[in-house]
Amino acid sequence: MGIDKVYIENFKNLIEFEIDLAEGFMETVLLGQNATGKSNLIEALVLIFKYLDLEGMPSFSYKIEYVCRGHKVKIEFDTKRSFYIDDNKITIKDFYARKNEYLPKYVFTYYSGVSNRLEEHFNDHQKKFYDKIIKPSVDAAEIEDLRKLFYVRLIHSYFVLLAFFSFEDDESSQFLRKYLDIDDLESILFVLKDPEWKGNDDPRFWGATGLVKDFLDKVWNYSTAPIYYIDKYSLDFRKQIDQPRLYLYVSDKNKLKEIAKFYTSNTEFFKALESTYISNLIQEIKVKVKKRNIRGELTFRDLSEGEQQLLTVLGLLKFTKDEESLILLDEPDTHLNPLWKWQYLKLLQEVVQKHETTQIILNTHDPLVIGSMTKEQVRIFRKDEDTGRTIVFEPETDPKGLGVAGILTSELFGLPTTLDEETQRALDHKHRLTAKQQQGGLSSEERKELDEALQTLEGLGFTRTFRDPLYQKFVTAWHRQERFQKPTLTLEDLKEQNELALSLLNEIMEAEQ
Repeated sequence: MGIDKVYIENFKNLIEFEIDLAEGFMETVLLGQNATGKSNLIEALVLIFKYLDLEGMPSFSYKIEYVCRGHKVKIEFDTKRSFYIDDNKITIKDFYARKNEYLPKYVFTYYSGVSNRLEEHFNDHQKKFYDKIIKPSVDAAEIEDLRKLFYVRLIHSYFVLLAFFSFEDDESSQFLRKYLDIDDLESILFVLKDPEWKGNDDPRFWGATGLVKDFLDKVWNYSTAPIYYIDKYSLDFRKQIDQPRLYLYVSDKNKLKEIAKFYTSNTEFFKALESTYISNLIQEIKVKVKKRNIRGELTFRDLSEGEQQLLTVLGLLKFTKDEESLILLDEPDTHLNPLWKWQYLKLLQEVVQKHETTQIILNTHDPLVIGSMTKEQVRIFRKDEDTGRTIVFEPETDPKGLGVAGILTSELFGLPTTLDEETQRALDHKHRLTAKQQQGGLSSEERKELDEALQTLEGLGFTRTFRDPLYQKFVTAWHRQERFQKPTLTLEDLKEQNELALSLLNEIMEAEQ
């Protein structure tokens, strides 16, 4: 799976928007300031593939070109839909007769923000999935591994962890130990709640049917002394209600593995676990784990959001089984520490074994994430100053090799400096006074200002002089220019700045000859 080109006529702030992604790369990172349309592009892609799968039409016109299972697919939608497969136009009927061949198996989306605007687009697929799993005669093997459109929530980290321990392998165990310091699983407590619906089937689980009933029946059989209890539940700080609950305690990992034996894979087991959440039966899952260097047991809930975030995304990527997949990640690095951000793309590459079948489009604001990428893997979003429209372009320089400071002060982020504003202001003031001193001298007040600036900067680790006299000349000449003293620099500013720097260097070198 690999998107090549997208055109969007009018969706939110994407007006006559075009993006062309480089072929042959699994990952593309979207950069740009807030409100430039990065998240809106991810949302538009969700809607495009949602309505292609449901045979509907979104509220905006678009064109998209991508490769899927060896086919070159082109779709145009304005007032009607047009489909082209391998450059040949086909009918709508023919496209949907083979849609599983022409559409990705999964569109897997993660958003770290608090807004639910993106989540709402997945309701139709979740409803279809729910309608299947509650049928009394449901066979787990008949249900697709995961929903075609799958929206990831932090609750899924619990299900991923249990699926990992149920179908243990060396790769999963090493990942849990290396990144989460988790050595083993101790126990699980499923806290089920009285749902708003009532069924007529198994009274133990409020009449639940289908896949969720089958799963809970297995948990019941392997749990220690199931307990019903009326507990207080806070609707908010003003009101509490009585809520009937069922506590199912699975006392060790071996019993969990016995439950998992009824399922053919960790993906199928994950699906059964998630059925309890979709059925609105889960109040809480308390998972106790053994963590290295910590005495006693720790509940999984005590892990940081960053740890849960990493486990959720990487675990669910593993469950896609390298099928043709489109992975849309909107700031998935929000809660990660600097080391994990630095390693994030490497971790994605290690999990996804067949890079040619998976495309990852990732939106980030962190230079650590892109430090190993080439310019072809990056697209910068920026508002055109004349039209106000969002434009997208490939940077001129590879992020790889620049380092964090170099990335931040390049066109990738456009910062004029990585120093704090106060220090940079003092440094600029010192350079301007030094340049003026060499040109014709300073007043007594200016000499006092220069001395104070030098003392302040020395305290911060800056020296009074430059060891390289040619660099001193360049700094003096550069600070005669004031038009680049801005909070951020545009692409045009950076180009002009580079041209000026080169010109000044040439003048200095010619004068030295």
